[in-house]
This record gives sequence, C-alpha cells and structure tokens, in this order.
Amino acid sequence: MSLTGGDVFARLLKSPVRSYLKWQFNIQVESNPLKDLEEPYLLLGNHVMNEDPIVSNAYANRLIRFIAGDANQDHWLKRNLMAMLESIPFAKNTGDAKSIRALVRHVKAGHPVGLYPEGGRNWDGATDLLVPSTGKLIKLLKVPVYAVIFKGGYLSRPRWATYPRKGKLVMEIKQLFGRETIASKTPEELQALLVEKLDHNEYVWQRKHRIPFRGKNLAEHIERLLYICPHCNAINSIQSQGDQFFCKECKSQYGINQYGEILGCPEFSDTVSWNQWQRQFLPRIIQDGFRFVNEEMLLNKREIGVKPWKRDIVRLTFLPDRLEIQGKKGSEAILLSDISGLSITFQEIVEFYLGKVKYRLRFNPRRHMSIKLFYDLLGTILSGEIQ
Repeated sequence: MSLTGGDVFARLLKSPVRSYLKWQFNIQVESNPLKDLEEPYLLLGNHVMNEDPIVSNAYANRLIRFIAGDANQDHWLKRNLMAMLESIPFAKNTGDAKSIRALVRHVKAGHPVGLYPEGGRNWDGATDLLVPSTGKLIKLLKVPVYAVIFKGGYLSRPRWATYPRKGKLVMEIKQLFGRETIASKTPEELQALLVEKLDHNEYVWQRKHRIPFRGKNLAEHIERLLYICPHCNAINSIQSQGDQFFCKECKSQYGINQYGEILGCPEFSDTVSWNQWQRQFLPRIIQDGFRFVNEEMLLNKREIGVKPWKRDIVRLTFLPDRLEIQGKKGSEAILLSDISGLSITFQEIVEFYLGKVKYRLRFNPRRHMSIKLFYDLLGTILSGEIQ
C-alpha cells in the first residue's frame, strides 16, 4: 500500500510526539492491538480531552484519519496541521453527509478512520449520550471497530477547568466488533452494545485507584458546568475562585481536591452525580419561565459558504421561546423553534444554525450565565422533552 503525505508526516512526528505526551500525561497503556494492525478499521472512544486524537495516533501503527469539528478550521495553524494529517472536517449535530462520504473513501483506500460518538468532549466525567446513528455508520463501513478508553483523561483535563492537572492517563485499547459480529447484528443492536462498551465513569475508576491530579486553581470556572446549588436550589448561582466555589445566594462553600472530589457538599462528591441531579430541574425551569440577560457577549455569524465572519458585541436575552440579540450592528429576535445544529465547541462557545446562517456565541463564566445551563435549557426545548 502506497503512503500518502499524511502517513509520512505522521511517521516523522510520532516518536517525539509520543515521548512528549508520555511525559505530559504520565501515560500507561494497558493493552494495544493497534500497534501492529495493518488493515483499515474504525476507532471510537470516550472523548475527554482535546488531545485524544493525537494520543490515539501516537500509539497506533498507522495514521488514523479523525473526524474533527469544523471550528478547528478557523485558525490557520490548526487548519494546516489538520490538513497535513488528513483529518475530516465535520459540522457538529448536522448529519454532515460530506464527512460520511470522506470516511467511506478513506476506508476503501485502506486507511483507518476515527471519531467520537459522543459528538464532543464530555463535561462531567461520565460517557455522554452517543450519536444515535453510530450503529448505522458501523454497518456502512463494514470494517473492524476498536476503541480507546481513556481513564484519568477527564481528571487531567476537565472540560470546564481553566488549568490542566498532572496525574496519570491509562489507555485501554480493545476491539469492540469484528467483521462477523458487524455482519450478524442490526444497527440498533450494535448501537446498544456500543453504549455498554464505551461506558466509563471517571469517578468510579478514581475511587478504586486514588490517583492525585495536582494543579492550580482546581475549581476555577466550574460554574461552566454546575448551575444549581444543592443547598438552596438557586439557579445560575455558582461562582468559583481558586480551589473553591460557592453559591451567591445561600453562601454555601464547596471545593475541589487533588482527587477531583467535591468537598463541603453532603449530597454529591463528584461532578457526575451533581450534573445528573441538576438536569432534573430543567423541565421545571422551562415551565416556570425564565429570563437570562448576558451583557457584552461576543457574537460571530456568517452564511454557509461565506468566509468572513461578522463580529458584534451584543446583549443576549434568553427567554423560553426566543433569543433577543441587541448589538451595535443591529438587533434581532430568533425563535427557538427555528434553531438547528446546536452544539458546544471548546469550553466557551455555543454554535447553532438559523437557516443557512451559523451563529457563534462566546460565554465568559465571570460575566455570563453558565454555558451548560444555556445549552441544556435550549437543548431540552428543541428536543421537546419537557414533561
């Protein structure tokens, strides 16, 4: 099989990159069937760090062409690096048919491909809901499916956090489905098995291993994720500083220690259980009505196929049926029912489409509402799951 430019580039980078990553994350590999694998395959996994595709490629025999969110294309350095590594741009939550066709082409050419079925990095440390069509994709590609389960990755790089931590990253690399299993199962059966096989709760694993993850300001910006106080049930009341965070309404004090545990909260010792609990409030918040005002928020928007972004500083008011945007360059009201392709990119950006126009809102945790509260409320309304 002839090598592409991406293959050559990846081979040149692999040794120094793997050495750096092993030092940076203290990597331990439990098993690695990818190190000698020559055939095409699909690599999946739990998505906990921006570095997940890089780490996976560093321990694979051949270059894996990963699906990557199209927001990574906005910076020239990332865009060129990803092009050299032959990654596949994908518009999140839009069912990007062009990207699926690219996956098929790579597999037919004998290349390994990879993606993360959660659709993005998980926020609380437990594997999130998987994209429902992943089982259909497995049937379409008809190649063996492998997975990298990252243990300690979330605690090394919590998505909500300002600073990284140094602890240990354990990689479990395993085959999920061979060709015979894929041929004998329906897409729905494969999807159900996938949910089971990719399930990982970082705190269940951590309670067994008790590995310290040291860093500074361990609670900084946890309000991106946590938005309801267990003591008084106040909404959007959490504020962080250093290793501590507190409720602005009842003044309850909480903290994060080097094991990633929440201190000072009798109800919850980790972000998984706190997040599962707070999500139960969403239907009631919607039914009771709400009004969240976000001053001086950065808005970027552009029409599909048009390169320049239009930038404005706006006042965003979030209501149960609409978004009201007032900026220096004009005002508009967006009905929530007209929104599609909702996603969170990186830590602080919410993206969605209004027709052929893409909107990008940047949330500052010191000045704006919790980005997860905004996303969870809007997602619940758009899904029609209000009970």
